[in-house]
Amino acid sequence: MKILKKILLVLTILIVVLAIIGWMMPSSLHIERSMTMKAPTASIFNQVNVLKNWENWSPWKAMDPEMKITYNDIPSGNGASYSWVGDKTGVGKVTLSDVKENESIVTLLNFEGEKDANSGFRFEKDGEETNVTWYFDSEVGANPFMRLFWKMGVGMMEDTFDSGLKALSEAAEKNPVAVAPTFKMEVKVMPASEYIFIHDTASLATIGQKLGMHYGTLMGVMQTQKLEQAGAPFAIYYSESETNWEMDACIPINKTAKKEGNIQLGKYAGGNMLVVSYMGPYEGTPAGHEAAETYIKTNNLEVIGAPWEKYVTDPMTEKDSTKWLTEICYPVK
Repeated sequence: MKILKKILLVLTILIVVLAIIGWMMPSSLHIERSMTMKAPTASIFNQVNVLKNWENWSPWKAMDPEMKITYNDIPSGNGASYSWVGDKTGVGKVTLSDVKENESIVTLLNFEGEKDANSGFRFEKDGEETNVTWYFDSEVGANPFMRLFWKMGVGMMEDTFDSGLKALSEAAEKNPVAVAPTFKMEVKVMPASEYIFIHDTASLATIGQKLGMHYGTLMGVMQTQKLEQAGAPFAIYYSESETNWEMDACIPINKTAKKEGNIQLGKYAGGNMLVVSYMGPYEGTPAGHEAAETYIKTNNLEVIGAPWEKYVTDPMTEKDSTKWLTEICYPVK
């Protein structure tokens, strides 16, 4: 009996000591791990912002590959969420609650039977690299043993975050996303000009061929009439169909021309134009038009004519399409 009493006394003292240590622990938990990644910021952000991409790098998925995941109807951004059920990871839900593109993502974590927690990511571009920080915040509560339990698990969680960041970096490098082009936009006063043009329609499949053919014809007329080109070739688009366009293929000239065959004469009276400078292949010009429309709405401008596309760079002399400059122009007031 004396031995049993001594064991109970030792256990009681141990429990008291652990309780005292637990009371000394903070009531909140903060874990933060960082890694510098070579992948573009947009690619890393996409791996976190699109929740289904978490399956590419999540350490919890690697820990419990048989876990069942159910996604809501929002694939990315604020409000996107998924719930999980797993033998090793338990039951819970993660929701993207505050998303700032290519800057930060805050997530709300719900654990069955546990207090909710906040986690998140910060993305900081550093030259060609990106510094990524993954953090976790939770209120542990007043229970001294829960405080002690969470404190003892910090090292394991840090290792888990480190492995997750490494997998995130690898996933972003393997799955790069196209970076949205940036545009220079300004309203310019354009001078009056004369031009010759051919009116036609074109589809997505024929527009490149038709523009090339018409510009060749216009160049031939300029030679026979001894005209000089007074600026970059351009096209005026009168319809907004995604597959078919009614258009004028135009070349500005230095003096008045004569009508010849299907060649028509045009005059621009001059005035204000919103000019969107886009650098890249022609397939990317629709994004320039979208940027122009947004700018027009934001700045309360009124469109007073059909949009132009000025093909400043000659693709016959510059083979690298990423260096092609197109000026998307909207007559405005």
